[in-house]
Amino acid sequence: MNLQTCVSLGLNFTGISPDDGRVYCNATLDPFSCWPATPGGHYAVISCPEVPGVDATKNATKYCFPNGTWMSKANYNACMPHGIADENDIEFHGELATDYVSRIIYNLGFSISTVALAIALFIFTHFRSLRCLRNVIHCHLIVTFILRNVVWFVLQHTLVPIVANQETWACKLQVAVFNYAQMTNFFWMLVEGLYLHIIIVWTYSADKIRRWYLIVLGWGIPLLIIAVWSSLRIYSTSVQQIKSSDLQDCWLPYNTSQMDPLDYIHIVPTLLVLAINMLFLATIIWVLVTKLRASNSLETIQLRKVVKATLLLLPLLGITYLLFLYSPTDDKAVVEAHKFINTFLQSFQGFFVALFYCFLNEEVKSVLKKKFNTLRENRTLATRCTKTSIGWANDITIQKDHVALTNGNRQTNAYNHNDRPDLKISDHYSREDGLESEKML
Repeated sequence: MNLQTCVSLGLNFTGISPDDGRVYCNATLDPFSCWPATPGGHYAVISCPEVPGVDATKNATKYCFPNGTWMSKANYNACMPHGIADENDIEFHGELATDYVSRIIYNLGFSISTVALAIALFIFTHFRSLRCLRNVIHCHLIVTFILRNVVWFVLQHTLVPIVANQETWACKLQVAVFNYAQMTNFFWMLVEGLYLHIIIVWTYSADKIRRWYLIVLGWGIPLLIIAVWSSLRIYSTSVQQIKSSDLQDCWLPYNTSQMDPLDYIHIVPTLLVLAINMLFLATIIWVLVTKLRASNSLETIQLRKVVKATLLLLPLLGITYLLFLYSPTDDKAVVEAHKFINTFLQSFQGFFVALFYCFLNEEVKSVLKKKFNTLRENRTLATRCTKTSIGWANDITIQKDHVALTNGNRQTNAYNHNDRPDLKISDHYSREDGLESEKML
């Protein structure tokens, strides 16, 4: 709904005309509701918005000052499940307390994940010894995580101003890019599962896997799906006459009940990817259990390895999305706990991927340890060379101090290092230092 439609609906809703000589607050629009034109000194009363967790049968209010200006924020207290006594407690335009906490978790989780993923991406791309097919797939997955997080941040901070300025093309573009980033993230999870399934279950060699096949699967197919979805949404918007909300104008539904049927074009493939990854996880764990049973290890060790492998694969394959897809009951406490757990796992998924597959990876730790030791040895060598230079400079100074003039003739109490038994070349520049210098070159 745009502002012009809101003004029209506002006038029809109240049945009043601003031409009667009285002072009115103009019809206005906030992220949730359309507020009709209201006489100064009165409250506008409308139904609560139909958003998740809000009682739409109750009413929300907004005060119009006598000078014809609106109060800065609306009062959505009655829309809350249990109500809030003080109307000044609503700081986020009717946003529920649980939604606010979830938003904080998302911001914190995506921020930490993005930083961790950027560091992991640098490590994988900087060291040549880590550039195998497995880590290349990790890099693509990391890029999709970073892309999704960045686009999410952009949406969070620019969507409301864009809607207020009625620039629907911009918000549609942002939503399309976000859906593409989201889909590429899931499809590269599918590539991770497919790679593990080929190596572990089918026991194929990684050399036989064509890299460009994986790139087409991870980047190309989501692009095709989003292109089809965007084209159909543009066509449906052009023929649609009535729109119920600004979020729907931007291709963002309030909830699943207001979801456009065309959204299933990209939702169904995503769910299919998660189902396939669930199958991959089951087959990989089955092969792992079979191999462990064939060994002579203790049952406790076998169980520990299976549990460890399962936990490591959950964030990599996105299985947590399936585990927390629906709340098991309608109990309020259970629903809120389910929501917070799901929020935490989704926002920190990228961090867990970087942690398990980069920072705690033995191969990565070995490379970083080797690099650290090399830097430490180079620093030690530089310190030795500095001390050597200072020692030779001191020797030259000592020689100058022994120069004397006698009867107009210059005498030099020169000496060489062979006359000093306490000074040897090996004390300043050893053969080992020479070898280290060659390594540096």
